[in-house]
Amino acid sequence: MAGEIEHEAELSREEAATYFEEIAEGLRSEEAFTVVIGDVSVDVDPAETVEFEVELEDAEEDREFEIEMEWPRGEDELEIDAEE
Repeated sequence: MAGEIEHEAELSREEAATYFEEIAEGLRSEEAFTVVIGDVSVDVDPAETVEFEVELEDAEEDREFEIEMEWPRGEDELEIDAEE
């Protein structure tokens, strides 16, 4: 059973940059790596090529910037079974 984990937090710009840098480091390693989503740690093993999407939503009061990556699940990847 596949699932989804989502987490929202308020971070400083520096904290957000550090989070992205840790993900970038994992992607460059060409091996599985751990992503921390709130209080959950998930091992991910992206394919060599990923589908990459960047979205900016502009509203009157705020902006939302999203980065998303998608890849075919590998045979050895564990399924996420989490409830929010």
